[in-house]
Amino acid sequence: MGENQDIRKDIDYRLYNLLMRLDKGQEAAGVEVEGKVKAEQSEQFNARRELLEIEVLAKRDMELNKRSQMNYLESVSKIVHDEVFKRIQDNMEDMDKLCEQVLQIDPEIAQVLELLSVRAVSIAKLEPLINAIPWMAADIFKLVNSPKHRKKDRLGKVIKVENLRMALSFIGIDNLKILIPSMAFKRWIPKVTDPYPGFKHKIWEHTLATALSAQRIAQIAEVNENQAYVLGMFHEVGKLAIAKMYFKFYDAVHREALMEAHKEQKRDEHEALTKIGPSTDFWFSLMWNYSLPLSKKVIEHLNMKRLFIASAMDEFAQNVPFNDMSPLARVLVQGNAYAKYRVLKSYKLINMDEAKDYLKSFKMPPGALGSLKTLDVRVLPLSFEEE
Repeated sequence: MGENQDIRKDIDYRLYNLLMRLDKGQEAAGVEVEGKVKAEQSEQFNARRELLEIEVLAKRDMELNKRSQMNYLESVSKIVHDEVFKRIQDNMEDMDKLCEQVLQIDPEIAQVLELLSVRAVSIAKLEPLINAIPWMAADIFKLVNSPKHRKKDRLGKVIKVENLRMALSFIGIDNLKILIPSMAFKRWIPKVTDPYPGFKHKIWEHTLATALSAQRIAQIAEVNENQAYVLGMFHEVGKLAIAKMYFKFYDAVHREALMEAHKEQKRDEHEALTKIGPSTDFWFSLMWNYSLPLSKKVIEHLNMKRLFIASAMDEFAQNVPFNDMSPLARVLVQGNAYAKYRVLKSYKLINMDEAKDYLKSFKMPPGALGSLKTLDVRVLPLSFEEE
């Protein structure tokens, strides 16, 4: 069991680093980047070492000064990040504020998801709820009127769909079950994560892969596949909330500190503040320690009575032993693991021996791995009938 835990932590560590930046993922996986020469292999290395030996005394003083400056920068950065963390903690304790102001979750979303989870769902019941979410209605019109999906009359003339009920009918209930949760999650992804612009794309890659993998495993394991899909889609919502809070509060605290240092004529502090930026280690620590418990709290806050995913998310967040998990929680664990493998494989951050050992530890249902190999985890499996 110890070896299983070790490889699982290693793979998690790679994935979390990859979400921030590709080079961090490569470093975590121990991958040597092509074209990046190690210092000890470079032609300049021996020359630098020789220079260091000749001018050792002068260089020592320079290093001490540089170290002193780095220590000062680190202390200023710590003061800023301590305040950032306080503000993040305040928001994590106020779920109304976090859901409404940070993630900006529309109150009708939970009702739409619940309605899609029951057999009695109909377009007529969905229409007023979706109409109350302006961005969602607009995105649905955009989809049905796109070149790929737009309707044509008998003469080949394009028919522009402007009636929401007609648009929803054209998409169909089965497609809406896949489309609506993905639209909600994409809406919550932070718009700005500089200097880590790749986060937006990579978190979507991993989330979509998890949702689709969990859905496929649920089909094989005879677990509710709609619940598995929605749970897979929402299990990373905590990372979105943390990213939004971190970059928002860092910018605010940093700006306030600059203004205060300028006002009080603290030149050294002002100069130091201009040289620091968001911390990869701090953000990583936030995601590693708080993202899953926060996902659990967000899903609980949605208070869905007919879409039973909150307890499974709780088991996943608490890392309940696999054999003690409910069937839905097991499916999430397995789908999440397979998604990590597929995403890391696409960036060449896992080899086949590692993948075999990793996936073996999750006790996939018979036939699941063979079925998952044929699954395209990069696109939503929407199916529109030809007219």
